[in-house]
Parts: sequence; C-alpha cells; structure tokens
Amino acid sequence: MATESVEKNTTNAAAPAADRPGSSPRTLLPLLTSGMALSMLVLYAIGSLGPFIIDDLHISKSQLGLLTAVAFGTATVLSLYAGHLTDVIGGRRALVALLALIAVDFGLLAATRTYWFLLGTLVLAGVPQALANPSTNKLIATHLPAERRAAAVGVKQSGVQLGAFVAGLLLPTLARALSWRGALALVAPVAVVAAVLAAVLPRDAATGQARRLTLPGMPNTATHWLMAYSLCIGSGLAALNTYLPLYAHQHLGMGDQAAGALIAALGVSGIFARILWARFSDRLANLSASLIVLAIAAVCFAVLVPSASSAHWLIWIGAIGLGGSAVAANAVSMVAVVKGRGFGSTGHASALVSMGFFAGFVVGPLSFGFLVDTRGGYPVGWTLVAAVFAVAALCATGGRRSAAKAGA
Repeated sequence: MATESVEKNTTNAAAPAADRPGSSPRTLLPLLTSGMALSMLVLYAIGSLGPFIIDDLHISKSQLGLLTAVAFGTATVLSLYAGHLTDVIGGRRALVALLALIAVDFGLLAATRTYWFLLGTLVLAGVPQALANPSTNKLIATHLPAERRAAAVGVKQSGVQLGAFVAGLLLPTLARALSWRGALALVAPVAVVAAVLAAVLPRDAATGQARRLTLPGMPNTATHWLMAYSLCIGSGLAALNTYLPLYAHQHLGMGDQAAGALIAALGVSGIFARILWARFSDRLANLSASLIVLAIAAVCFAVLVPSASSAHWLIWIGAIGLGGSAVAANAVSMVAVVKGRGFGSTGHASALVSMGFFAGFVVGPLSFGFLVDTRGGYPVGWTLVAAVFAVAALCATGGRRSAAKAGA
C-alpha cells in the first residue's frame, strides 16, 4: 500500500509530523470532524427523536433520560482507559475502531423492538464516545504544528454540533417517512465509509510506551478544575439536548419537526461558536477567562427557555445562545488540554476531561427527568440547568491560577 511505502521510507519517517503525506488539514480535519459528529450523534438522535420514541415504546420522561445516561455512563468509565489506550495504539487505530463501533451500534439501534433492548444497545454507544476526544486530539498533536492546533481543535469539535444540526433537521423528517428506526439505520453506512477513509491515514510513529493498559495517574490540580467545569457543562448540555425538543413539543405545542429544528439551531450556532472561540482563546494567556464568560452567558440564555411559555420565540433565542456559549465551552476546554503542557500527555488529559464531561451527561438527563416527573415539571428542570452552568463559572474562577501554571 502507498501508506506502508511512506512509512518504510526513512527520510519521510524522520520528517516532522506536520509534513508527512496525508497529514494536511484538508484531508485530516474532515475525518476528525466526522468522527466527532458520529460519536456524539446518538445523543442528538435520542433528543430529536424523543417524541417518536416515547409514543412508540410508551416510556416516561425519566426513561428517555436513562437512554442518554447509560451511553455516557459507559463513556465515563471507559475514559479511565481510553486515553492511555490511544497513546498505546495510536490515534489512527483508535479513530478506525470508534467509527467501526458506531456502524455496529446504529445497526443494532435500528433493529431494536423493545425499550430494554434499546437501553442495552446504548451501553455500546459509550465506547466510541470515550475514544473520540483522545483519538482526535492525539492525531492533531501528532500531525499538525503547534500554531495550527487550536484552530484544528475548534474545527473538529464543531463536528459534534454538525451532528446536532443533522439530527435536528433531518432525523424527524426521516422518521416520519421511514420510522425512527429507519432514520437511525441510515447512519451505519456513513460510519462504515468514514472508517475505511480513516484506515488509510498514515500510521502513528512508535511511541516507545509499554504495550499494556494501565489506569491513569491522579489528575493534577489544573486538570481537577477542568474536569469539574466539564462535569457541570456536560450536565446542563445533556439535559438540554435530551429534553428541549420534548419540552417544545409537549409544553409549547410545537410540531415534532419544529421541535427537532431547535436542536439544529443549537447545532449551527455551536459550529460557528466552537471554531471562533477556539481561535480567539488560543490568543489568550489564560483560557479561564473564556471559560468563565461562556458559563455566565450560558446561565443567561438558559433562563430564557422556561420563559418561552409566555413568548415562544424566546426558546429560539435560548437555543441559539446556548449553542454559542455552553456548546463552545467544551471546545475551549479541549484547546486548553492540547495547548497546555501542564495537564499531562494529550491522550491522557483529553480522556480525563472527557470523563468529567461524560459524567455530566449521565447526571444531567437523569436529574432533569426525575425533577420533571416528580418535583414540579419543566420549570424546576430548567432551573437545574441554569444552576449547573453557574457552578461551572465558579469552577473556572477557582481554577484560574492553576490553569495559568499549566500553560493554558
């Protein structure tokens, strides 16, 4: 193969990573962006197809939240190993593995006929989610020079919101035409094609690390703060993505396609916000300032969602604003990991911060669903979302000094 001949050429092997064939942003970034989009697509799919799933399987709001929670529960636990696994096997193999698993998982999702089978299948969805940030960040750190990395992180993180756009805009329409299972089935062949393309990327250079898996060491102070921040942001975002379409459909009387379009609107604003904030933050001496501003803005936009009961147009402002704030915050966190040397190895630190983010995706939907079902309905749930964003701002403020010492 052409890739193998490149690797055997000693001149090319000695060249800087950014100069190797196949490592150009024009070929690498589309794959990384696709990998991020597909790895997180299940979250937005469950949210945008929530009205269809609830009507078909006759489940409660809490059970809908559990679907998201089990996937990210798996991702949280596996993140303990995913970073080191990526450092050992290389970013390319990890990316191929996650894309192949996504194809299998969406095939199984399309075959489900009961709630419990659907719940079990979503456990598998957590595996590619755990690998997504470590593998893509590792490939960026390996193949791109330092001055391009922050922008590249912003672009590939925007893939998550591209998934939100596709899920919100297309899946409800496809579900009406084919069924929600048929809509999910169409994702599998897309993941297969992406896996084949990822397989022809240049192989990673040997790292010299032990070829065995070990639990990561305890995170340092800077990583602790960033994990706590990510936990809060993840909690609010997961509740938002899971329940926003359902809230709009049931409480505001919006049609299922219009309700799904809210996720698309959040996704579009998130795409631009992640790219722009990642580039802007790369110029700052301390990224904590960006994290604080984004969390405070998220609080302001979150309170607009329950206010939409009296003015429906406010929910669109809230969704777009949260895409530009809370969604962008995760991209800035990943810029901090790639840019700052004080967090540890890229794969390891990416996995730890992702673990905090994914833990939020477990806590957020479960807590929101429980509160809505038992403690006063949607207003209480949206108050929870605003509160966790406020705590995120406090975490960023508390970790400002340690983040500066880490070089981010």
